[in-house]
This record gives sequence, structure tokens and C-alpha cells, in this order.
Amino acid sequence: MKLFRLLYLLLLSCAAASAQSSITVRLYSLHPEHRLRIISQSGDLKYRSCSTCLSASAKELVVQLSGHQLKIEGGPSVQLLLVDGNYRIEPDEGLRAELSGPLQLKATPDSIVVIASVPLEDYVAAALQGESAVFRHPESLKAMAVAVRTYAVHFRGRHHSEGFDMCDSTHCQALNFTGASAAVRSAVEATRGELLWYNAEPAAAYYHQDCGGTLAAGNEVWPDLQAPYLKSHTDPYCIRATPLVWRAEFSRAELDPALRGQGFALPANWTGLAITNRSSSGRALRLTFTGPGSAVPISASSLRFAIGRAFGWNRVRSDVYQIEMQGDRIIFHGRGAGHGVGLCQAGAEQMAAEGKSYRQILNFYYPGTALGVSAHDLVWQQRQSTHFQLLSTQPDQDGFILAEAETILSSVQSEVGWSLTFTSQLRVFPTLDAYRNTTGQPGWVAAFTGGQTISLQPLFVLRNKSVLQSTLRHELLHLLLESRADADTPLWFREGLTLFLSDPDRHGQPLSMSAQEIEAGLEHPTSRESLERCYAAARTRVAGLVEQNGRETVLQWLSAGLPAVATDSLH
Repeated sequence: MKLFRLLYLLLLSCAAASAQSSITVRLYSLHPEHRLRIISQSGDLKYRSCSTCLSASAKELVVQLSGHQLKIEGGPSVQLLLVDGNYRIEPDEGLRAELSGPLQLKATPDSIVVIASVPLEDYVAAALQGESAVFRHPESLKAMAVAVRTYAVHFRGRHHSEGFDMCDSTHCQALNFTGASAAVRSAVEATRGELLWYNAEPAAAYYHQDCGGTLAAGNEVWPDLQAPYLKSHTDPYCIRATPLVWRAEFSRAELDPALRGQGFALPANWTGLAITNRSSSGRALRLTFTGPGSAVPISASSLRFAIGRAFGWNRVRSDVYQIEMQGDRIIFHGRGAGHGVGLCQAGAEQMAAEGKSYRQILNFYYPGTALGVSAHDLVWQQRQSTHFQLLSTQPDQDGFILAEAETILSSVQSEVGWSLTFTSQLRVFPTLDAYRNTTGQPGWVAAFTGGQTISLQPLFVLRNKSVLQSTLRHELLHLLLESRADADTPLWFREGLTLFLSDPDRHGQPLSMSAQEIEAGLEHPTSRESLERCYAAARTRVAGLVEQNGRETVLQWLSAGLPAVATDSLH
């Protein structure tokens, strides 16, 4: 089997886990930047102008937009800049950001596009700092931490076509990377990895500032949304909190051109604006502009967004309002802020003030969901063989995997000369979504080994791709090698050895990279393509070491430690 096919369908069990536990975020999405200063906060910055280029080092980089290129102060002009390290970004206009991990800068005619790969829990801290930094109670902060984490995982990839997962504005979640407070860090750590699940998938965990006393159902705002846990009901906690009452007043002379300028076809010389339809939660759904002999309907949400774009988002703050006409003046009398769906931040704060736990808060606002680090809705059943325990939701259908695994284990134990000293668990997922959502792996990774558990995509999927046996062989080799590996054995060596033993007779184009470059690429992958290159290079290095030193000697290095020849040669 070709190495590329193995990489594409099967492996990446360590580095891919790192990649999938991160979210790619476009920074400064609403504030185009033309000059950035990137300052190392520990060690050196590593930077390069393409994924296969050699890295250079610096303590600080100053990058300026110059036409269609990035001009590095004291260096060349490039179209793309890839940076890694622990650093602080200081833009000319926006907020500074403190980050650690891969950073991508691209030149466009209008701005520098900045895309950061952010570990999920760091993302949660930044979202919590941006969305809920004013919270005063630990339990409401914990509830928000779970909500923003679940929201991120559910909606990850909403900007996929633009080359990143999420933006840093309220279109996704408002992020603040200037540094999380102690309270925020505590809430993130206390809920680490926890998500809200419904039907084995992360829930659409919408939230808002203040529901005004009544929550909106999800399909009131998004008609196609099927989420039974986003229900309309009274929120007594929001009612008991400090009421958010607002008033917005406009003259017809200022409102009319603002709306027409955004494409609204209003009646000529209109004199009236009235609510003509409300939702079950009492929110305005439809309004009608009336003039001499004509009437034009408009959706309430369209009007609110248009007013927000023209006059600011703190004028008409929700769709819970009454309209009063006084001559040429239009007056909105309203309460609450935001769309009203899901968790009400004002109500959550009040619940925490009244002694409710974050679990009780989440149960109130997302009834019917399950809280945990994996999909609790799946009903797992067990089957057992000599060396394996099968966990499956359909064991009668998946039970054949036990015999397959025993046969392959016997073969690889004989080849390596070692035996498993523990019972391994085979966890077979019923759907690709359940596999992806629980393990965090993308669909092109067929299996994931963590500890003594091998998690597998649905077996019929692997069979249809003709990779079931090769997948098991690779993962069982992983278990055998990891059981003998010293804690300090480099990742590139463990992964390269597994790849080599999975297909020792393969002859293909070798790919040369230094051990240091491979290790860095596996620990902080910037893309699937660069990750595949690192795996191919790791396999090339190990194959060369086996050829020079013999297979048995190289196997012994797993537990005895790598000699200098393993890292100094084959550059």
C-alpha cells in the first residue's frame, strides 16, 4: 500500500490529535491591519515563507503590507509568512494578542490576513474573556465556558471556504487574546473538555446577553434550525436580575435614507411603522411601513440589523419592543439584548447568585442535552476476546472485528518479537459524525489510538475503502511500540518506526527533512499537507536508520534511547 494512502486514510494518531484540538482563527477580521510587530515571549520565533522552506529564527518580526506582498523589516518581501513560537502581536490599530503556536500571515491588496492556530482551551479562554469578562460568579462563568466551547466545536469550519474555522468577531464569538483573568482561567480549567451533547453531536449552544424575561425558540430566529433543546419559555432568573430596559428614538428624516441606502424599498413619504406579527415569545417578527395608498412589510430582524449597521448596535438592542409614533419621530421602547435563544447571560448570572451550579444553569437553558467530554447518548455494549474488549452500539454487526484483531495481533507480535501485556479496547463508532465529534479527528483519519483504546470509524466505511485490515495493523503496531517506548523517545521516531513496520517493503520517493524539522512539524502541524510531509519524512529517516543499523538495533532504541547517529545522520 502506498504511504500516501496510509497517511490520507489511517494515521496521524498523535499529531492529528493536536491539530484537531485546535481551531484556526482569523484575527483582526473587522480591523484591517497594515503593519504588525510580532515579539517572542520566550525563545526564538521560527519563520518561513512556505510550508517546505527552511525556517529562520528571530526575536522579533516587523511586517508591513507593501502592495501585494509582506515586507519584513530588515528582510525580504514575501506573499506568505509562517511563524511559530510563543509570541505577542502588536498591531498598529487593533488589540495586542498573546498566543502560542502556528501563525499564518498573507498579503491581500487591502490588509494583512492573520490566521492563528489556537488550542481549543486557549480559544475558550479568549472567547470567555471577550464575551463574559464582566461575570462575577464562578458558576455562571463555568456555564459560559461550556457554552462557548460547545459553540466552537459545533460551528467549527463555518469559514472553511475562506481558509479558517472561525473569525474573532461576534459573527462567531468575540475573542480577547490580551490575557485571560484568573477567574476566566479557573472556569476554563474546571470544565476542560466538557461539551453539551444532543443525539451524539455537540449542541448548537447559542447564547445572548439578556432575554428580557422570555427565551426565544431556536426556530423563531433561524426557521431551519431543528434543536428541541432551544425552547421558548419564561426566564424568571432574568426577570429577577437587573432589568435591561432601553429606548431608541429616530426621526423619519434620518431613518428613511439609512434604510433606503441599504436597499429597502419603502413607501414614498411613509408616515407609519407598526408591528404586524409577533413570535410565540412575544418578539417582533414582521413590521409594516405605511404611506399614502401603500404598505411595505419588513422582517424585524432585517430592520434591527439595518439600524445597527447605520446607527450602532446599542440602539435597537433586541426584537422585544413596542413602537410609538410621535409626529415625525419613531420611538422604540424595548427590553433585553440579543436574539434571546439559548443561554441568557443575565439569567445565568442571577442563577449563580442564587446558588445554582453550572450544571443546573446549563440544564435550565439547554434542556435535554447531556454534559460531558464525549457523546453520552451512545449506548455502548461490550464483547470480549482474549486480548480485546469491543465497545460498540451494534455489537452483533461489529463483533467480527475481534477475530480480525486477534489474527493481526498475532502476526505483528511475531514480527516485532513482543507481546501486549494488557487488554486493549476497540471502540467502534456507529456514524462518522459520532466518531469525529467524540475523538476530534477529521473524516480522513480512519482510527485514533489513545492510551490502550483504539477508536475506529464505522467498520463498513473502512471495509468499503479496503483499509480495515491495514488500519488495524497500523494501530496495533502503535500499541506495541508505545508499550516499549521511553517517555523521552521523540515523536518523529515513534511515528516513523510505526510507518516503516506497517509497510516495510514499500519503495517510493524518499523525503528528506532534519529530525528537528520533523519533530516541530508533528508537534505543531500547520496543515494536512505539511503533516503528511512530516510523516513521510519520518518514515524515510527510520527506513534509512534500519538500513544502516539493522531492524533489531533500531527497535531497541525505543526503550534504550536514540544514539547521536539517529539524529545527526541522514540530514
